[in-house]
Amino acid sequence: MLKSGFAVLSGLFLMFLVPDALGNTYPARVGLNFMYRLDRETYTAILKPDNTGAVDPIVYTPTLKGHPGLPDWLHFIQRNSTTDGYIYGTPTKDDLGPVDIEIVAFNKNTFETNITTLTINVEDNDPLPFQVQFMVENKNVEEFFHGDTRTRFLRDVRRVWQQNRGDLYITKVVSALDMGHRNPLPLPELYEGVYIHVGSERGYSAQLQQAAGQVAVCELNPGIRPVVSIDSSIRNFDMNWCMFKLFEPEDTTTPAPLAPGAGVMDGVYVPRELTDTGRDFTLYFILIIIIPCIILIVLLLLLTYIMCGRRQGVQKRDQATPAIQLTHHASIREASKELRDLSQKRDIKPRSTLPMFNAASPHRGDEGTPLTRAPQEPADETPRAPPPYRLPPDFPNQEESSFINSPPRDNSRGNISQPGGSSNASPSLQRRPPPFMRSGEQIQV
Repeated sequence: MLKSGFAVLSGLFLMFLVPDALGNTYPARVGLNFMYRLDRETYTAILKPDNTGAVDPIVYTPTLKGHPGLPDWLHFIQRNSTTDGYIYGTPTKDDLGPVDIEIVAFNKNTFETNITTLTINVEDNDPLPFQVQFMVENKNVEEFFHGDTRTRFLRDVRRVWQQNRGDLYITKVVSALDMGHRNPLPLPELYEGVYIHVGSERGYSAQLQQAAGQVAVCELNPGIRPVVSIDSSIRNFDMNWCMFKLFEPEDTTTPAPLAPGAGVMDGVYVPRELTDTGRDFTLYFILIIIIPCIILIVLLLLLTYIMCGRRQGVQKRDQATPAIQLTHHASIREASKELRDLSQKRDIKPRSTLPMFNAASPHRGDEGTPLTRAPQEPADETPRAPPPYRLPPDFPNQEESSFINSPPRDNSRGNISQPGGSSNASPSLQRRPPPFMRSGEQIQV
């Protein structure tokens, strides 16, 4: 309860006793850098912090009043919801006049929202003729704006420029990402880098001119780190001296507007009046739809004639083919069909197509092709007894044989007896009855 009351009193104190805390008018000069800090502690007191004691995450959303974004010359950055936000930029002569910025602050813990209006009054100012560009590698934009970092940087630059206090101004602050550098890895020791422009009405010192000559080696050898004499004078800042540059006075002056004349439009531009007459799309319809459809139809007709009109037909083909070739072709087709049928029904016996088995040669099929087939006999599955065994007939006697007067013939296997039997014939060469008739009585023929 006491913490809540203390928070409310702190908010009232900041709103009434500190007039510059919120909702005030801030001046901005043309050609000089403008920066406004959104203090997290101030908005935390206004948005009623919770009683847990944790850091309240606050998110800021600044926009041009009545518009979704900021003006072109203004930028906003907030690293995370626990840090301060910064609105910064450098106005030009085209941005003269007051600018109302609406800031919406949202507390993620308490879901409280606060809307304030910041008015920036841009005043006219002559740009500084002499400006120097520095590139700091070990800082981000919000770190350069935090605390007295800007004051220390101006003090170091004033030392090498040999200027009095109040003669140097920061004219421009740009993140290195906006200048085309790569986004570094999210590591604590890596930074985005900041481009800083410092200007003055007085000319450059001898040390700055000497440094500009020393960094010229970067154009010949990209990636080299030159040795600059003023490096030790700018402390606590890691400088990329290859990005060091001295601007000539004519580079910083605003060019005068062109007077009407040759090459420039005379008078006031008057845009043409808008008419309600519609455009004629007939030509586009013909070129895009009609002509492609005609080409497609012609190609379709040509393809139809080639595929259908140029075919010779079955009758004309058969008339030009010899009859024996047609018969042979039909026989092959019938044989193939028969083999396919046999593969489906294994119990069907094949039909022969040879003419020797059937002299009738009946016609088969619808095509009238003469084919022959053998007569089919019914299969007899009853077993039959083997025929009775008969002895071979006896050989004739020697008197009746035609070999009686023939002399005996010798061969390598031994002497062979004459038919009819002989006393000198070998017993092993005599014909004997079969084994099953040796025992028992022989059958007389």
